[in-house]
Amino acid sequence: MRSVVTAALVATLVAVPSNGFPNETESTEVSAARSAPVIVKSLSDYPGRGRAVTETQKAEIRSVLEQLDGNTKFICTGARVVDNPYRMNVAVRMRAKLVCDYAKSLRPDLSYWHQTKLTEHENFNGRVIVVSK
Repeated sequence: MRSVVTAALVATLVAVPSNGFPNETESTEVSAARSAPVIVKSLSDYPGRGRAVTETQKAEIRSVLEQLDGNTKFICTGARVVDNPYRMNVAVRMRAKLVCDYAKSLRPDLSYWHQTKLTEHENFNGRVIVVSK
């Protein structure tokens, strides 16, 4: 029994170096992905109950897209305060979607995602935060 366990352990250890460690090509790809800067930008506030992307916000989105250096993801997050009703969740999600749609019209090569998140900070209520990774 002991020799069977020992043989299995040796076989496992021999197999790990060939499959368990990344080769040179993989480590180069990983380091290139890590070197891309993470960009976070809170877009200017929406006027009233508006959902359309304003010209100021379009300029901010273009500015973020110009800063990309190897980034492949663009995430649009609509923020709302916990106390707000669910209909506010729908509104900020629509705002986030419209921001991502506008960014996608400028740079269709990126991967886009829109979402909503709860916040306790009143100054982020109703705003869209964009993150590029």
